[in-house]
Amino acid sequence: MSGTVRTLAATALTAGMLAAGAPVASAVNTDSLMPPPAGCAVDVQRIAAQTPGPFPGVGWTVGQSGNLCGELGYLFLETAGGTGSSPTRVVLFHRGVEVATQPGATPRILLGQHSNIHVELRIQQEPAAGQPNAAAEYASTIYVWNPFAGAGDATPIGPLPPGMTL
Repeated sequence: MSGTVRTLAATALTAGMLAAGAPVASAVNTDSLMPPPAGCAVDVQRIAAQTPGPFPGVGWTVGQSGNLCGELGYLFLETAGGTGSSPTRVVLFHRGVEVATQPGATPRILLGQHSNIHVELRIQQEPAAGQPNAAAEYASTIYVWNPFAGAGDATPIGPLPPGMTL
């Protein structure tokens, strides 16, 4: 056997031994990247009825929603009988399961943009002293579905809205 062949054989043997002794990488759970479960449905009327209202004796009506059975969806609950500056509650969903909720006793939240993996929420800021709520400015928080965070989560990018829990 020539020197080159012996060197190559020794190198291959050493590499094989190192690979055999190397720790096995833990697998990433990619279940959340699969299509939504068959028959996925969200009863938005039930959620509105069972969610404590923004004020005593005042409940919620169902507002805009989208992608509830997708990677990251949203449901807006509007103050029953409210105005354009009344509180809203936002519920985020992953494949039909609630993953985050923003309480309704905080300023108004509006939808910015959304896709299958992100939802942008525009959060009403406290208006300047003496100014009406309608004059308030908005700040944005973007939520991105993160399938690599354990069981997955709605990871915020930017400031969290007041009272948002994940």
